[in-house]
Amino acid sequence: MQIWKAELLHQTGLMLGEGAIWHNGWKKFLFVDIEGMMVGAIDPVTKAIESRKLDKRIGTVVPATNGNLIVALQGSVEVLEFKTGKRQKLLDIESDKPMNRCNDGKCDAAGRLWIGTMHVDANLHEGALYCYDGSFKKVIENRSVSNGIGWSGDNHTMYYIDSFDYDVKAYDFDLTTGNISGERIAVKIEEPGCMPDGMTVDKDGMIWVAMWGGACVNRYDPHNGNLIGKVMVVAPHVTSCAFGGDNMQTLFITTAKQGLSKSQLNQYPLSGALFTVETDIKGAGAHFFKNDQVL
Repeated sequence: MQIWKAELLHQTGLMLGEGAIWHNGWKKFLFVDIEGMMVGAIDPVTKAIESRKLDKRIGTVVPATNGNLIVALQGSVEVLEFKTGKRQKLLDIESDKPMNRCNDGKCDAAGRLWIGTMHVDANLHEGALYCYDGSFKKVIENRSVSNGIGWSGDNHTMYYIDSFDYDVKAYDFDLTTGNISGERIAVKIEEPGCMPDGMTVDKDGMIWVAMWGGACVNRYDPHNGNLIGKVMVVAPHVTSCAFGGDNMQTLFITTAKQGLSKSQLNQYPLSGALFTVETDIKGAGAHFFKNDQVL
């Protein structure tokens, strides 16, 4: 099994860092602090950070084809003009459940936004997985902590995590329609104290899963479920990851301080920081949100 060691990119001190994604146009790593209600962008070369403070919890951020960002918030999905902070609401989400918020989400190769929800206290089965492409539909009901999502390089398979299920599920995926079918378990998470969080897919078709409580990102072969690699991180709560950089071989990683005791924070003072690791493996780039009707 291949082992890597993550290096500190920036001591950001995020309460609940999440939403890792590489903006290839900006050459910046985007991230969010859910509880800090903030979206940030860091230049990995200069280490300069720009950020925008919001007024709601933010679950994820994805680039849009018009140069803006799509942000999934508590109760809504909105367009954010990052430079000015100007926002435009695209839709309300679960307005009948004010204690729910958006969590992880990504766009597929057709530019549809897939976004999950969860209760702010992670109550069981209060959330769902949705898809938005100008129209809005619920795809999977009764989710607890809707989390990492990604697609195979041929776009025939979608991977999805509900953290409380302790697995990575796979679905047959139709890129033309956005329909999913054939739910099955691709990876079972069996490491004690570890919960799967955000994820990304590399060019070899392997999946990289951030491990909450595990101080690592695990690389799995989704075809047999085997653990084939591990990135060690000096922070227990590893939350999300994304490939980026000029050669798409740098793995960017977010972490969290939330849920750690004072003694744990003393032991792991870099909790909440951003990390990177240089690999010899190319990652898949992020798909941008693409809908001329709403942008």
